[in-house]
Amino acid sequence: MSDQNSMSQPQPKSAAAIVALVLGIIGLVSSWVPIVNSFSFFFVLIGIVFGIVGLVGTLRGKKSGKAMAIASLLVCVIACAIVLATQSAYSKAIDEATKGAVSSSSGSSVTGTDAAATGTEPASGDAAKYSIEGEEFVTDAYNCKIVGIYTNKSGAKQNYVQVSYTLFDADGNQIGTAFANTSNLDDGGTWKFEASTLKSADEIATWKFSEVSAW
Repeated sequence: MSDQNSMSQPQPKSAAAIVALVLGIIGLVSSWVPIVNSFSFFFVLIGIVFGIVGLVGTLRGKKSGKAMAIASLLVCVIACAIVLATQSAYSKAIDEATKGAVSSSSGSSVTGTDAAATGTEPASGDAAKYSIEGEEFVTDAYNCKIVGIYTNKSGAKQNYVQVSYTLFDADGNQIGTAFANTSNLDDGGTWKFEASTLKSADEIATWKFSEVSAW
C-alpha cells in the first residue's frame, strides 16, 4: 500500500530550474542598464549552470519541470546575448565620447598669424608686465576658443586681467573677437586662459592677438 502511495506522489519541481529562470529574468531585465549589465552577465552564467543542472535532473526523472528548465536555459542564453551586445554598444559609445573629449582638449589648429603661432609679443611698454605662451586655437562640437598661458610679470597683484583676440574670415574680414578674463592674479602667477567666441570653426580662417587689459 505504501509502495502505491509513493509511486502516485508527483515528483517535486526542480529547484535548480526555478533558480535558473529567476536569474535569467533578472539578467534579461538588467541587461539594458549601463554598468549594471556587467553584473547581469554573471547572473546569466550562474543561471545557465542551474538550468543545465535542472534539465539533467528532469531528464533523469528525479525532478519535474522539464519545460521550466528548458525555458530557463533559453531565457539565460537570450539574456547573455543581449548583455554582450549592449556592453559592446555602450563600450563603443564611451570610446567615441572619450575620443571627443581628447579632441576637445588637444584641439585642432587653425591657421593664424605668425605672432599667434609663435606666441604673443607684448608691446614694448608692456614687455615687463606680462607674457603669453602656448597659444592654440581649439574647437569641439560645442564651441571654439583660443587657449594659452598668461604670466603676470608686473611686480604686483593684478586685480583684473582680460585677454582679447581678433577673428577673421577667409577673405580677411574681421568677424568677431574671442576673449577671456580673470581676477586676483598674483605677481608671478600663471593663468591658463580660454578665450571663447560664438563663431563656428567654419567661419574662422585666421586669428591674431589683440590686447591685454590689466590693472
